[in-house]
Amino acid sequence: MFCNDCGASNENDAEFCINCGGSLSKPRRVKMLLNNRLFKAGLSFHTIPFLQALFDVSFNQFVSLKIIKVIYALSIFSAGLVALISIIAGFYGSLFFGIFMLLIGAPLIFLLIVLYSRVLLEVILFNFRTADHEAGAVEQPESTDGIEWNV
Repeated sequence: MFCNDCGASNENDAEFCINCGGSLSKPRRVKMLLNNRLFKAGLSFHTIPFLQALFDVSFNQFVSLKIIKVIYALSIFSAGLVALISIIAGFYGSLFFGIFMLLIGAPLIFLLIVLYSRVLLEVILFNFRTADHEAGAVEQPESTDGIEWNV
C-alpha cells in the first residue's frame, strides 16, 4: 500500500506510514483517492472559466457572454411551459377552445416567446461584444504622410 501523503510504500496492514507517519486508515484513503481523482480530472476553481469570470473582481471578463446559452435554454423551456399551461387552460374552458389552443394558440405563443427572447438576447450579446471590442481597441495616431502643409 502506498501513502496518500508522501507516496512511500508500506505494508498492506499498516495503519501509519513508515516515512511520514500519516494515517493509512481506509476512510482517509478513500477520501484522499477521491480528492486526487478530482484534482487530476482538473475540477478546480481556476480551470472552470465561468467560475473564474464570475469571481473576477476586476471585471476583465464578461459573465453574460458565458451564460447567454443557459438563459436562452431557460427561455425555451419556459416558453414550452407557458404553451402547455395555455393548452390545459383552453381545455379547462371548453373543448373547442382547447383544440384551438392545441393547434393554433399554443404553437403561436411558443414561437412568439422564443422569437422575443432570441432577439432580446442577441441585442444584449451584440452590446456586450461591441463593448468588449471597443475596450480592446487601441486608438492609433493618424498618419501624417497624406497631409500637405501650406506654409
